[in-house]
Amino acid sequence: MAPFRRATIAVVLASLLLAACGTSGRTLRDPEPGATAPPRKTTNNGGVVSTGQAATAFALTSDAWAPGAAIPKVYSCDGADVSPPLTFDKVPADAVELAVVMTDPDAGGFVHWVIAGLAPTTTVLGESSVPLGAVQAKNSAGTLGYTGPCTPTGQTHTYELTLYVLDAASGIADGAAPADAVTTLQARSTATAVLTGTYRRP
Repeated sequence: MAPFRRATIAVVLASLLLAACGTSGRTLRDPEPGATAPPRKTTNNGGVVSTGQAATAFALTSDAWAPGAAIPKVYSCDGADVSPPLTFDKVPADAVELAVVMTDPDAGGFVHWVIAGLAPTTTVLGESSVPLGAVQAKNSAGTLGYTGPCTPTGQTHTYELTLYVLDAASGIADGAAPADAVTTLQARSTATAVLTGTYRRP
């Protein structure tokens, strides 16, 4: 066989071999137009978790007001001063205990309410309700349980209700000091959900 023909055949065989490697599935291909990468697992302080499927929204809400809206008078010192109804949505499966804290950041973190010892299966906390087995710390006014918004006349404050998920019992007792109770919950929580509301005294 002539040297020229042997060289030509070698080139053709090399080209075929390269083409075969390019379609072996071992190389990365450019994404199709409009394609996106699969979502990554992410978490945030709002308790939202995405595992690449539909997001699971861990949330704290109330039938009494929409998030960020005005808190009705009945839950303030100008009304009946009772604790509001709350709904716990999609609590993480590893929860052992739940707790709720209400504070006023506009008043230096004044603690209006600490209720702990809630069962992890709790989905609704009724108005003025303290379920069997739950405990309440003192509020910053020195009384046991809930004390509602009571801003200076003409002032609007924003209040935060935080739902804490704990993976172990908190050990908080009835009548505990509010600062100690909040510190314990913050240190032991594995997830939180926050509901805000505003109040302005007439």
